[in-house]
Amino acid sequence: MDANTPVLRSGAEIGLVLRSLIEERAAIVCYLSGGDRLFQSRLRHIDPAGHFILIEAGENPDALSALVAMPRCIFHADAGGWRVEFVAAEPQLVSLAGKAAIRLRFPEVMSRWRRAHVRTSVTPSIPLQCVADSEGVMPFEGLIVDIGPEGLGFLIHAANITLEPGTLLKSCLIEVPGKPTCKVDLEVCYSQPVVLGDGTRSLRSGCRFLDTTGSAKEVIGFYIGAGA
Repeated sequence: MDANTPVLRSGAEIGLVLRSLIEERAAIVCYLSGGDRLFQSRLRHIDPAGHFILIEAGENPDALSALVAMPRCIFHADAGGWRVEFVAAEPQLVSLAGKAAIRLRFPEVMSRWRRAHVRTSVTPSIPLQCVADSEGVMPFEGLIVDIGPEGLGFLIHAANITLEPGTLLKSCLIEVPGKPTCKVDLEVCYSQPVVLGDGTRSLRSGCRFLDTTGSAKEVIGFYIGAGA
């Protein structure tokens, strides 16, 4: 498994990470209703054939009902020094050893996120404005608030925009003060709800630059220098 690849699509690699979650009895969580409600559970079983997984039903009946009503669920976990996020579809209530459990399809995509370098927060006086997926069907505005030399950053955006791990944001336009607009492609690694200083609910998505050369390299260098 390549530790430098944050997004996994191989069933074998995803299975290795899932087994580590079982071994560590790591908590897995799913943010519901834009972060207003939290479902917490643990992974209990992985189908050897790679068709499904089973997780505990949790202790919150309301959160459980909301979860099984969703077509796809995004789960988060921390294990072995990694932050893990995976998408699993078709949640169904089943019985496991006489207790309620949830069966979901085996994840098709998973992300792992570890900070390999000291990160630099962008100073508030020099905002990094971004129009994400500018040439896509539904472009949206956001703000990159953190960036590192390896091309990893955080994008703050509206809470009603769901970005699953592995989502490609093509032709993102980043405004660099005093320089031409930079066009880059970003890959989403994970997202989580945040509450901004004014009380606004938003999402914070960890993203990586797919290409850190050319203008992307220039903007990374500019903001690292600005935050130093």
